[in-house]
Amino acid sequence: MGQEEQTYPLRVAVRRTGLSAERLRAWEARYGVVRPIRTPGGSRRYRETDLDRLRLLREAVEAGHRIGDVAGLEVEVLRAFLAAGPTGPTRPTAPAAFEALIGWLERLEVDRVRACFDSELARRGVLEFARAFALPLLVEVGRRWEAGQLSVAAEHLASNLLVAMFGEALRAVRPKDPGAVLVFATPEGERHALGLFVAALTAAHAGAATVFLGAEVPEDDLVASVTRCRADALVLGLVAGDGTQLEPRIRRLRTRLPERAALWLGGPGVPSTLPMRGVERVANLDQLASWVALLQPACDGMAS
Repeated sequence: MGQEEQTYPLRVAVRRTGLSAERLRAWEARYGVVRPIRTPGGSRRYRETDLDRLRLLREAVEAGHRIGDVAGLEVEVLRAFLAAGPTGPTRPTAPAAFEALIGWLERLEVDRVRACFDSELARRGVLEFARAFALPLLVEVGRRWEAGQLSVAAEHLASNLLVAMFGEALRAVRPKDPGAVLVFATPEGERHALGLFVAALTAAHAGAATVFLGAEVPEDDLVASVTRCRADALVLGLVAGDGTQLEPRIRRLRTRLPERAALWLGGPGVPSTLPMRGVERVANLDQLASWVALLQPACDGMAS
């Protein structure tokens, strides 16, 4: 008798693929991207091959492709498709579309920059603005600054205006009966907090109560804040840190945090190998939203 194929419930599929439960269900119903096994009780069970396919589809969508265009592709075709790089229209704003805006930044034309941001925010909504406009803009601004094509003043202008907008947007989110409390911060030595703002906005719109501490928070204050807030998770943003130096700091922080509090790390500076159990890497913003949903008291019904 052959060994029975291992399968996983929806809760595990959410964690393994980085997709929210809502998006996963929608893709199944609308596009038939996978056909999970159904238990006698009606719960979904996913095979390893299902999870591989879902991860690839998520990567394709994050690269800017429409799910309807890639949903029918076989796994090996999807791998080759992704390896070849984006060939279709991208969902995030392309660098070329920023030319006029970057010119205004370089000339420090604050009113024009602010008007552009306000227009994009009104057109897209706060999450789409943050994820598909602001973050790609900051990547392009950073690239040009490193190449000597943009001044420090221009980079600071863009960052400060966006910090103000994100802070106001975060204060405006009032989840109804939030069931999870998340603390957002970067550790000492990590100055970059704009991506963390976007993560906090994502979590707030997913239903969490967010406590945003900002950049370069000392370890003692991180521990005290999580304890004082009775937080369900501490979310650390890591962009430019040295993984070798970070590992012992993360290990020490984990031992000092309350056992009930999760420790989630996000950003390109996360060490390639996490130092210990109880520390998890957040792969993307969709995954963060899905993990927030798992922390909500009402999420028990998601198991099917």
